[in-house]
Amino acid sequence: MNVESLERALAEIGLHGIVEVRGSMAVLRMEGDAGLADDELRSLAVDAAERNGFTHLALEVVDDAERRAAVHRD
Repeated sequence: MNVESLERALAEIGLHGIVEVRGSMAVLRMEGDAGLADDELRSLAVDAAERNGFTHLALEVVDDAERRAAVHRD
């Protein structure tokens, strides 16, 4: 599985964000949905994930405040 390559492939189709790995699933964390209602764009994104060794691709939409939120520790 190649996270950097997947991030580049997704950026090339207009999906800019950070990819996190959870097992064989890639999670794309990004602001907004970037037009993912479009079937073709979703298909391209899933294909990119599969080409980079992932079995699944999930989207986690974050807002600016969430990214800057303090981390609470015990």
